[in-house]
Amino acid sequence: MPPKTAEKSAVSMPLLIFYLVMWYALNVQYNLYNKKILNAFPYPYTVSLSQLGAGLLYIIPVWLLGIGGRSFPTSFSVGGITTLAGFHGSGHFATVISLGAGSVAFANVVKAAEPFCSVLMGVVINGAVPPVMEMLALLPIIGGVMIASMAEPEFSMLAFGMAMSSNFLFAARGALGKNMMSGAPGQKKLSGADVFALNTIFAFLIMTPVAIYMEGSLIQAAWSKYTTGTAPLDAMKIFNGELDAKVPPSPEYFAAYLVVCGLYYYTYNEMALMVLDLLDPVGQAVGNTVKRVVIIIAGTIVFNKPLTQQGMIGSAVAIGGVLLYSLVKAQASAPKAKKA
Repeated sequence: MPPKTAEKSAVSMPLLIFYLVMWYALNVQYNLYNKKILNAFPYPYTVSLSQLGAGLLYIIPVWLLGIGGRSFPTSFSVGGITTLAGFHGSGHFATVISLGAGSVAFANVVKAAEPFCSVLMGVVINGAVPPVMEMLALLPIIGGVMIASMAEPEFSMLAFGMAMSSNFLFAARGALGKNMMSGAPGQKKLSGADVFALNTIFAFLIMTPVAIYMEGSLIQAAWSKYTTGTAPLDAMKIFNGELDAKVPPSPEYFAAYLVVCGLYYYTYNEMALMVLDLLDPVGQAVGNTVKRVVIIIAGTIVFNKPLTQQGMIGSAVAIGGVLLYSLVKAQASAPKAKKA
């Protein structure tokens, strides 16, 4: 048995390193592209919907061509996926609205409170009350988010409220998604990647009427007003993330930019699932914590909005609290050694 574990670890290490690097890179790119779009084109419902739609451009060809041996999962609960997709789509819309209303760093600090929301939703949905140590480990997260919020020079109640709403919505999605991935009686067990793919498709269908209702009457005029540029489509500029709110792009350039941003969103989530599949709970905790730090640093550098000293303290406390909570939870869920 031990040799088998060692062999698996040796084979997985190169993949793990590659997946980690790609996960962080794609996640950072998504956050930066998304914020640039929202700075220039402040229509978060339309932007959110375009990102969900870009996911379809990725997963449908993968299924049709059988890339990686993947195909459309035929055994799943439509009602269950619809419920999950409702939480997924609403959570994604809330996240994008938050990123548009505040800074990348602030939104990600508030998003660090997701474990706290997950505990609350776990109690509400599954009646699962965590051990006392896990609940105590949540206190630094709550305190850190409060400190960072009070220190935010451009504090926006909309940014804070939407980030917290997305936390609760994603926490509910996570609590319900565990049941979906475990497989209902008579149904094939779904992988995390397949659940995310189905979530994306159903969420796009569910959220389309919402986006049309909220911005449908405005979007055509806004698009025509912003995309007045005549410069040809330049793939290298898109790859470099070039988008200036003061220099209007051509319609083709901006449409391609939206698609690329959406593909970053979809692929970073798929890469996250691959990473988490290779890591133990402690590794997951460290990986998620480092990811949050990388995004915050990148956001402050690119958009030249450094955190205040109090903001840095609050961010450090909150993110450190996430790591502490994850480690405590991993320790509590670890199998106990049997007595001889």
